[in-house]
Amino acid sequence: MIIGIICAMDEETEYLLSKLSDYTTENIGEFVFYKGKTAEGREVVISRSGIGRAMSAADTALMINQFKADIIINSGIAGALGAGLKVNDIVFSTGALYHDADFTPFGYKLGQMPGQPEQFNADPELIAKADIAASTITELKDHIKKGLIVSGDQFINTPEDKKKILDSFPSAMATECEGAPIAHIAHSFSKPFIIIRSISDNADETETDVYDFNTKSAAQNSAKLVLSLIKLI
Repeated sequence: MIIGIICAMDEETEYLLSKLSDYTTENIGEFVFYKGKTAEGREVVISRSGIGRAMSAADTALMINQFKADIIINSGIAGALGAGLKVNDIVFSTGALYHDADFTPFGYKLGQMPGQPEQFNADPELIAKADIAASTITELKDHIKKGLIVSGDQFINTPEDKKKILDSFPSAMATECEGAPIAHIAHSFSKPFIIIRSISDNADETETDVYDFNTKSAAQNSAKLVLSLIKLI
């Protein structure tokens, strides 16, 4: 079994790569793929897709077609939407959708792409195993939540933009740029997926200082849960 792990940025791949026994690197266009094995011998392909919907969707298709990934995991950072979430907490997806998709004139729900489900549901078995994995990490186990993750080609950092998303999707827990398109393509290829994101900011700071400061620690927290999950797959 090959486990595909998709990250948007180098900061999100660093900790994962540091835990591989050995790996090789392959570049396809702007995309970077790292093939290797975990300490437990699990075969993984880790990718750095780049930021945004188009890049992450293309990366996921390559991960599935070129590298034959059987399972897709999206790891990285996100902005908090859900009440009570703090920086470095972790959210993993029950489902994902596009917060900036609107085809309601054609009878679709807000956030739903034409011809697709209302949301892309994460694999129930991966959700259950992520729950178990989270319970084994002492410093993280009390800082885990799960729920809806929403994506768009926007960095959300004003109270007005955050409120707009929550008004439309009150159950949304976190917002970022890549999870929904990764889920979308995984769904299109009938591949099980889960999104695991650690909170880097509250999605309402008008400056990016908080996001910048917490990027590394949040990315490491997400990676720790991903590696713990992989042990159970």
